[in-house]
Amino acid sequence: MPRIFNLQRLVLSLAAAVVMMAASSTAWADPITITVGNPGNAGTDNVLFNNGALVHAGTLVQGDFNGAGAGFIVDFTSASGNGNLGVSGGQAVLVGGAGNTPFTNVTVQLENGATFQKLIFNIDVTNGLQNASVQFTVNYTLAGGQVFQQVFSVDANGQNFFGIQAAEGAVINSVTIQALGNTTFAEINQWRLGGFNTVGEVPEPASLFLLGSGLAGTAGMVRRRLKNRQQK
Repeated sequence: MPRIFNLQRLVLSLAAAVVMMAASSTAWADPITITVGNPGNAGTDNVLFNNGALVHAGTLVQGDFNGAGAGFIVDFTSASGNGNLGVSGGQAVLVGGAGNTPFTNVTVQLENGATFQKLIFNIDVTNGLQNASVQFTVNYTLAGGQVFQQVFSVDANGQNFFGIQAAEGAVINSVTIQALGNTTFAEINQWRLGGFNTVGEVPEPASLFLLGSGLAGTAGMVRRRLKNRQQK
């Protein structure tokens, strides 16, 4: 078979593969993984509540970092009760504020549009509850805003460590932790974040379409040249 036929077939195959990959990107496995149990602190930095210049009570609670996250500020807000939150002693302990103890909902995100790729925390629900469970809603970016939700049962009489990790180039914009049913939070503590990113570009599957289009155009050009040669 002439070499030009082999080249044409190769280019067309590559173009088809790239376009199919891009077109099916929304069907790929979700890049968010939630781990039950302490996943370890590698690649994360403690949230600190001891900076007197930040807000530590009310409808907004702020924390910062002294390691890899230095310079970033994390915001905690709540849609439960009157929205008030507070902090307690120990390692980044978030509690319900005045009139909002215990609380049932909290959202964590970095300020100024910054993102992260890893979050660790420990939930302590109020004791004596039956069928305690929580739902995690992760708003992440991978070629546009995406939302990932998952529900977990939690021990009403013990610690409940969870780790949330973004992969495949995804970055997390915010995570909302919601108590379900009659579950309420006594506190959520030992907050750690990792994979800090300032506002910037995120890998876009659209670039795959551009690549596929370019390959398809090349294949068309090869086909036209072949046709012209045959006509001559």
